Amino acid sequence: MRQARHTVTYKDLAGLLPGADWLVLACPLTPATRELVDRQALAALPAHASIVHVARGHVIDEAALIEALAAGRLGGAFLDVFQQEPLPPESPLWTLENTIVTPHSAGFSDGNRARVRGLFLANLRRWTQAEPLANQLAG
Repeated sequence: MRQARHTVTYKDLAGLLPGADWLVLACPLTPATRELVDRQALAALPAHASIVHVARGHVIDEAALIEALAAGRLGGAFLDVFQQEPLPPESPLWTLENTIVTPHSAGFSDGNRARVRGLFLANLRRWTQAEPLANQLAG
């Protein structure tokens, strides 16, 4: 089994794309990641490469992705997020042979409601006691 060999910053991603078999997108949407994977990045991937996209829809240039997939310039795509959700019925992504589309519904997983409730109540307790909140993002 192959293991990940590199960790890079967003700005250094382009250098790894020509040797990638898989590109897994699991990052937040920020100014640095908006269209992180644009037309140029997609063109840099080998034709056999596949993309797994579970980040946020606007991390990838969806129109350029559709073009690359339709032209056979990528091996495939496994997509759980889109620039417009739900994915419109007329989107070509539904019918591309090399693409699997799933609903962006991981929040509906078994036990998630209890986990969210627990996090909320724990943070409410922290807030009332002037303690730092858990899972707080740096702004």
